[in-house]
Amino acid sequence: MRSVPLVRVLLSAVISAAVLTGCGSGADHGAPQSIAWGACPPEFGTVVQCARIDVPLDWDKPEGEKVSVGIDRLPAGDPDHRIGALVFNPGGPGGSGTEIVAAEGAHPGIFPAELRARFDLIGLDPRGIATSRPDVRCDPALQNKIPDFFPADAAAFDAMVAASREFGQSCRRLSGALLDHMDTVNVARDLEVVRQRLGGAPLNYLGLSYGTEIGFEYARLYPSNSRVLALDGALVHSLPASAMNVYESAAFEDSLNRFAAWCHIATECALGTSDATAVVRDLTARARQTPLPAPGCADSGKCAPVVRAGDLLQNIQNGLLFKSPIPGIGLGGWPQLAGALDQARRGDASGLSPQTASDTEGGGLTVGCAEYRADFEGYPAFESQQILAATIAPNTLGANQSFSYIAQCQGWPATFSDPPSTAIAKPTIVPLLVNAIHDPSTSYGWAHLFASQVPNAVLLTRDGDGHTSFFQPGHTRDAITRYLLDGTVPPAGTVLPD
Repeated sequence: MRSVPLVRVLLSAVISAAVLTGCGSGADHGAPQSIAWGACPPEFGTVVQCARIDVPLDWDKPEGEKVSVGIDRLPAGDPDHRIGALVFNPGGPGGSGTEIVAAEGAHPGIFPAELRARFDLIGLDPRGIATSRPDVRCDPALQNKIPDFFPADAAAFDAMVAASREFGQSCRRLSGALLDHMDTVNVARDLEVVRQRLGGAPLNYLGLSYGTEIGFEYARLYPSNSRVLALDGALVHSLPASAMNVYESAAFEDSLNRFAAWCHIATECALGTSDATAVVRDLTARARQTPLPAPGCADSGKCAPVVRAGDLLQNIQNGLLFKSPIPGIGLGGWPQLAGALDQARRGDASGLSPQTASDTEGGGLTVGCAEYRADFEGYPAFESQQILAATIAPNTLGANQSFSYIAQCQGWPATFSDPPSTAIAKPTIVPLLVNAIHDPSTSYGWAHLFASQVPNAVLLTRDGDGHTSFFQPGHTRDAITRYLLDGTVPPAGTVLPD
């Protein structure tokens, strides 16, 4: 999504996406073909293997043009007790499963040791994303010029829409027909081809954040083809964008308040005795008047030299995603966010600046605009959303990922191919849904709505902070691991401590 590095992307791995070797074919008839695993680029290390699998660009024309889905494999550490392949997607939309699996190969411990021993870990890059080919490409210069999504009046709103439209048209020009076939239903169908090519055994799947929507669509389309479906950080797809914004605004505001309470007692909080919510309000007010300077970015060119209000707040939401640091993938947690806020109030907002866009960063927004486009048009309705969000979330003003889609998908040139739906998934196995009560991105309310659309699923609640639970050691990750190993679900209504 835009140039902001995280939110439902969940993680930004320390390994750059690169071209993979090995090719495959599309939907197979009869016995599935084996995968031509090959060596990965040096950036991925030597313990993972890489491949691409061809799938139809347009699933309504399965014999037509093909695109390829990038995957990688980290073989099971205990092959004598191997259960099978575990397909993993970290979310986004736009997140790369191959990067996280490669990071596990380079820095063991991101995944629990039991899973690494018993499963081949398979990183999945959805179509158009990361190592998949072709990938969505857009004009980065146009992306970097899109105005802040807090327009002050109708004229500024019109300028924002015009810039977003021009950027989207560059994606259309550089990506072609792929832009109309990026929605999650297509990804779920691609996942079925991956399952077949992995040998045809029932699917073992772990999806985080947006990856839960992939899992939902897979269960809906292929109800009898799974062994386990662990869906952590529920992204529901039954609400219009305006309602999504309300839920996520409240979730972000709640997490910021809890971050402020943590700062009052945590020695590792660089804000000291200052009220973190007051610091955020002050920085936001200043950024709405004049973008905040980011001298470190001006020197490096890797991030924006000034930070606007929308970018500031979205990167604060990003910083709230993980309370504790995760060194293996370069995430500093709440202490890092506190340090960035402290630097920003002292005149250097570099730690909260959006990354400078590249020509391969349009995939996440493309998916978002295929799924979560605004259910209204024009500045008056947009302004009412801003007012509503600011009422619900006075410290964060509704500057979340849902709101970014409302803003940036205005005038988007591709098809609104997968609008919200109240469809029901009825898999023959019991899926495990997981959500934290104080998740800053995927609202706990979304989790209950998600569970209502998968009637036989069990919802496991973590009474704690942060986005998703799988990468946070503790009782909840242990329960997810047990489920993936043997299908055991906790009793319905289980709430586990942080």
